[in-house]
Amino acid sequence: EDVADFAETLLRVTRGFRVGEPLVFTAWQRWLVDRLLEENDEGLLRFRRAVIGLPRKNGKSLIGTALALESLVYGGVGGQVYSAAGDRQQARSVFGEARQQVLNNPALDKLLKVYRDAIENPSTGSVYRVLSSDGSRNQGLGPSLVIADEIHGWPSSVSNTRGDELWAALTEGSGDRPESLVVAITTAGGNTDTLLGRLYEYG
Repeated sequence: EDVADFAETLLRVTRGFRVGEPLVFTAWQRWLVDRLLEENDEGLLRFRRAVIGLPRKNGKSLIGTALALESLVYGGVGGQVYSAAGDRQQARSVFGEARQQVLNNPALDKLLKVYRDAIENPSTGSVYRVLSSDGSRNQGLGPSLVIADEIHGWPSSVSNTRGDELWAALTEGSGDRPESLVVAITTAGGNTDTLLGRLYEYG
């Protein structure tokens, strides 16, 4: 519930007929985030990986933005939040939305430092960055939260495995954080012999 309350209090709708209004989650969006962040008997996140499939124009970027910014502000010390996608331009989609939300809100703008490809919380040493799609260069990361955008389009074939390498780097790198979460938010794909297809079948 904290994420939905955070969104309603500090974030604004940036497109469509509700532009400028507080970002109020619909009932199904609130349900989705509540289930995503459900805790187990030990008080830790029940889920460490998630794939969320949504049709276009159903608020994928805003859900990702709310998750990322709430984690950056309240996620504790030394958090590493990432936006990732098949290419850098797509990765900037969620990050660009988050960056604009911070710049448009005096309270967030005072708390966070905004750069071209990063947002930092100086009080906790946490940072939110855009990742390159080159998985081989992303080994050694320790993500606390990853928003993986449009994974149906991540390179995932015999001739180009960059998407699989990036996913492996993100999921393996978060293993030493008991509260880490990797969330893929995507529209539908048409091929099961892809990263998305394999994750769907596994689920």
